[in-house]
Amino acid sequence: MNKSFIVMSLFIFLMISGCGTIAPKNSVVPSKIDDIEIISRALKKTMRFAVYLPPDYDADKRYPVLYALYGFGGTRNYFFNPMGLDQVADRLISENKIAPLIIVSPDYGNSFAVNTIPGQGVKPGAVDEGNYEDYLIDEVIPYVDTHYSTEISRDSRFVGGFSMGGYAALFLGFTHTDLFSKVGGHSAAIWDFTSQDYYTDQRDWLYPNEELRNQRDPFRLAASKDLKNTQVYLDVGEADGLALVDEKLYNLLKSIDIPVEWHINPGGHSTSYWIAHFEDYLTFYSGR
Repeated sequence: MNKSFIVMSLFIFLMISGCGTIAPKNSVVPSKIDDIEIISRALKKTMRFAVYLPPDYDADKRYPVLYALYGFGGTRNYFFNPMGLDQVADRLISENKIAPLIIVSPDYGNSFAVNTIPGQGVKPGAVDEGNYEDYLIDEVIPYVDTHYSTEISRDSRFVGGFSMGGYAALFLGFTHTDLFSKVGGHSAAIWDFTSQDYYTDQRDWLYPNEELRNQRDPFRLAASKDLKNTQVYLDVGEADGLALVDEKLYNLLKSIDIPVEWHINPGGHSTSYWIAHFEDYLTFYSGR
């Protein structure tokens, strides 16, 4: 029997039986999450971050990037497992509701994403001190832009987070207006120095003097920085104790003509609230 005939017959059998190695033309390569480890010069220790790559990620294309910042006590994986942000992104991409994007969730301890020096303020329990802003801005972002196929421009770079991460996103986005075009504060942990402030020990650690408050307080940054080309999304659950202060920030931004959205929804300060609004958040950052 002709050898080429045998080879061809075997190939056809494998394809029909599903054992072949050639994928159908219309198949989708699933999304994936890379776990990255770097040695941080700013922090002088090993740090990790998770990187979501969308379905059919193609190194020949360029993708916008969302930097997603967890709440107090979280880790780099929290957005993805247990919260499932990657699954929501997969679905919205498949439904053509959002453009494919890369999502980066970095470990940043309980640092609020600022640079702190021991002794600047009275340290409350469980916060992390160190050059975390430098680590995120000078190390994580350049690593992502050099190791992945990103659209390297502020128009395609976003930052958002919930609770502590909401504060961190507002701080980074308002401070580094050259890097981020969209900023999301979801149930943001912020303060306005009223009797309704929560976690005042963390507030006083972040703002131990007027100089540092001017550099870190989203209310003061909104008044001192040029945010005219920054889109801001603020939302909170109506039963959340942070609702009033978050709305005050919205009112301030609106009064000075900053492009800002305000959403108050049923719910409280909880994981279930944020998961319920993942679609809203992703649509803001990367909607078609």
